[in-house]
This record gives sequence, C-alpha cells and structure tokens, in this order.
Amino acid sequence: MIIMKNKYLTFSFTLLLFLSFVTLQANEKNKSSEDLNISLSNLCEYIGKIQTNDSGAKNTCSFLPSFAASYEYPISLDFKLAPQIGFTLPQSGRDPNVSRMTLFTMLNSKYATSYVNFIAGLGLYFTRISGPGGESVLNNGTGSDSFPLPSTPVYSRNLILNFGVSHDLNSEWSVEMYTYVFNTLSSEDRAFSLGLGASYHFGELK
Repeated sequence: MIIMKNKYLTFSFTLLLFLSFVTLQANEKNKSSEDLNISLSNLCEYIGKIQTNDSGAKNTCSFLPSFAASYEYPISLDFKLAPQIGFTLPQSGRDPNVSRMTLFTMLNSKYATSYVNFIAGLGLYFTRISGPGGESVLNNGTGSDSFPLPSTPVYSRNLILNFGVSHDLNSEWSVEMYTYVFNTLSSEDRAFSLGLGASYHFGELK
C-alpha cells in the first residue's frame, strides 16, 4: 500500500470541501429535504491483495463489520452531497498478536433515479496497526522471511475513490453496495475493497 504524501492529501481534500461549500451556497434555494442516516455493512478489504496462508493463497472476502454515519444535503431534487464518517472494528490478521482497524471520512455525492441511487465520492482512509513488537516468520512463496512487528501503533493514510449504488426499500431503510479504490493511478498497487450493507434514515434534523 502506498502512503500518499500529507501535503497532497490535505490540499486535495480541502479543495474538494471548498468547492462543495460554494456549490451548496449557490443552490440553497433548490434544496429539498435533508437526511441523517447510519449504516452497517460488511467490508471486504483489498480483495486478492493479502496472502492468507503459507501456500500463497490470496484473500477473497471475510467478515469485517463497518459502521458509518452520513448526512445528506440536497443540491437539487435528484442530486445530493453526503459527507460520511465511519470505522471498522479492530481485527487480527494472520498473526493473532497484530491488530488493525480503520477510520474513514468521505465526501460522497448521490444521484437519484426512479429505482437506484448512484454514489461517487472521494475520501481519506486511515489504518491503525498495533502489535507486541518482535518478528514474525512468514512464507514468501519460495521460502520464509522474518517480518518486524510494530511495538507501538503505526498509522497510514490513503486518498481513495468511492463508487456504489443504493436502493431505497422505503422511507426509513435502504441497501447499498460500494467499492473503495486505493492507489488509483498505480496499476501495480491498485486495490479494491467491496462493501455491502443497509442504512437506517432518520430524516432531517430539527
């Protein structure tokens, strides 16, 4: 995973927030109803990128609950901005002594049709890895190598793209499927995480 440079991340995200604010102000008169919602989904991280055993098998999908909250702000009857913040529960990988969890913040946009809502956005994805220190011996495909384990928490940050679709079951519940794209410009390091979940809609805050 490539860790994006701090200055580039800060500039890109700040510029996007500024442009969104200007757009909202320009379209204030055209907005419809706002909506606060919370979601629970299962996130399949970095599909096909993580080695899962000593034989070199790669991951497909595993159980990783993800929780998020979003506030949808309409720009028009069909188009909304939906800033979102969420996290995954801590989990262990191949080494049970190493724990990792993620926090993400997104600026999504939603375009509504008669049946589905199309989702696209940009965000930051933070990963925290903690461990007991020392080394772990793992298979590298032709032999084995020693890999250092963190003795203090280690953090990484990525700029990601988000694409998805959602469907409103009724006024309170919806289901959605989405994908996070990491390292978009690098064909070798590009990775995808896939999520499937449900959201509960509270409606406008009053």
